[in-house]
Amino acid sequence: MERVWAFERLAVTMRRVDFLDPALVGQPEVRERGVRLEIKPMRTQAQGSVYASDVMTLDRALCRLDFLESGPGRADRMHWHPEMANGEPGDRVFDVGMPADPRAWLTNFLRSVLPDYLSLSAHDVTAYTDDLAAIGETADEIGRGLDEGLAWAREPWPDAEHDDRGMAVAG
Repeated sequence: MERVWAFERLAVTMRRVDFLDPALVGQPEVRERGVRLEIKPMRTQAQGSVYASDVMTLDRALCRLDFLESGPGRADRMHWHPEMANGEPGDRVFDVGMPADPRAWLTNFLRSVLPDYLSLSAHDVTAYTDDLAAIGETADEIGRGLDEGLAWAREPWPDAEHDDRGMAVAG
């Protein structure tokens, strides 16, 4: 399941993920399951008549937040990727606050850290000012979505087949 909170120029996507971490192949507990959030630039184009559906395009993520676990309730693989190059994540950055209280960490990130992060990452935050305020106002709703996704991830894990990339195949 994937959810999208679309604003004017930014979107927050939330996806439930279940995959085999290729960096851990050959080790026990290679499977990770949880919730992935990404902050993505978005464009909306009006085409056709006034009645026509607009085209919304999401670009590659500016950053990624992974609330992952190696087993139900472990909270041991929660991290974020401040660096994203052409959609590929950079190193994992672990913050002790993520597993301690995932929802509080996320809502604080969306309200307080995200604007500073984008500024420091050489993104033009002036283009996103209204969106960043709206994301901050929506942080509690997004936090509830995280709670729902973690509840799903913390149920007993079903057997799953994984594709060539390691992502679980919906059965």
